[in-house]
Amino acid sequence: MSIVIELKRSAHPHKVLNQLYKYTTLQSTFSVQMLALVNGETRTLSLKRALHIYIEHRQEVITRRTQFDLDKARARAHILAGLLIALNNLDDVIQTIRQSPDVETARQRLVSRFNLSEIQAQAILEMQLRRLAALERQKIEDEQRETLARIAFMEDLLANRLKFWL
Repeated sequence: MSIVIELKRSAHPHKVLNQLYKYTTLQSTFSVQMLALVNGETRTLSLKRALHIYIEHRQEVITRRTQFDLDKARARAHILAGLLIALNNLDDVIQTIRQSPDVETARQRLVSRFNLSEIQAQAILEMQLRRLAALERQKIEDEQRETLARIAFMEDLLANRLKFWL
């Protein structure tokens, strides 16, 4: 590391240097042994190599976290799409559920009749009646819009590694 201090013509360099030694930690030294686990092996690293490895680690953490969040958001968007299908065909969904003798039959009928997945059908069966109100319908639509925007952001983040550092 090098530090450059520019002085005015009228300054005395030895006085400035003595003051720097007196009032700063410029003269103190310390040693560091940068010992780290790199790919399961113990290594002594230079400062530059340690920073490089740390940056790689942070990229991996961000990638894993973003992929995890993306998977959760996709699963939620899938369920929200099924709930919107149910809300658009509300009378038919209620009639299908009422005519079914048990929950399993209702789930199978919802899957076959409305082209839903098992997860979506289960979410419809677990949906509370209060969510049928117009205000709740708007909340579901808003949540789906936000979820799709978040999915697009995370996919873009994973596709473009330069955005990690913005």
